[in-house]
Amino acid sequence: MGAKSIWLSQGERLSANEAAQLAQLGEDEVLQRRGIVQVATSHEEGTTVKWAFFAPNWGSLYYVMETLYLYPGPYHLNFFLAGWLRESYDNYEDARRRIHELVAKSDIHILSRTFVHDARPGARKMPALLQDAMSDLTVKPDYSVDCAVDDQYGRYYVERIGPQSAMAKIFGLSPVSYPCVNGGSYDQIVSACYPRVIKSGEPHYDHVMAAMNTPDRRIVWIPYQRVVLPHHFPDGRRGVTVVAEVTNSVDIQIV
Repeated sequence: MGAKSIWLSQGERLSANEAAQLAQLGEDEVLQRRGIVQVATSHEEGTTVKWAFFAPNWGSLYYVMETLYLYPGPYHLNFFLAGWLRESYDNYEDARRRIHELVAKSDIHILSRTFVHDARPGARKMPALLQDAMSDLTVKPDYSVDCAVDDQYGRYYVERIGPQSAMAKIFGLSPVSYPCVNGGSYDQIVSACYPRVIKSGEPHYDHVMAAMNTPDRRIVWIPYQRVVLPHHFPDGRRGVTVVAEVTNSVDIQIV
């Protein structure tokens, strides 16, 4: 059975005719400018509540909090704050509590679109692929991305993208996709550990949360863990090999 949606405006459900009219408009117009809140349900996915953080939608979000128990779990909160974020909860009480917390934080402005948190390796949250990379100090090329250092400018350039890597699964093999662009804040922040890895020869493990422009022209917060290993190219150049896994198990909460 397909998903069913209700649309809320100023704390009230919109009629079927009004909802049909909204379906003709773009997402930015509906959720951000008009402050509409969408509640979509399906037997397969559970319930998804979707809204924009700074839109005038408090009344509708309070309506959701009071009626959330009527809808099937699990509960997914999908909201826009400098990019689309998605959180999931198994029971409605936790989801309701989180919505209330987010409403109270609705004056928060995110100044950065990339956050990095150094982490200690451990089996509890660390994906198996990354555990293997840490222990073996190597990774299959299909699952990794190689970056070479330009000693003249102190920058790192993506040289190769493994077809099974986390980057390829989201952005494809294009050398000009968002994660490959040099000089931006994302590039500077995520590559800050590379010189240390090259100099020490030791692997580096951390968690990353970054708002990225995806191929479908949306800005989405992507949480991932990664291991960075030193790498030598056949022509003698130095660089790093990066293996990453997209996962919600990151020790970063931006709001």
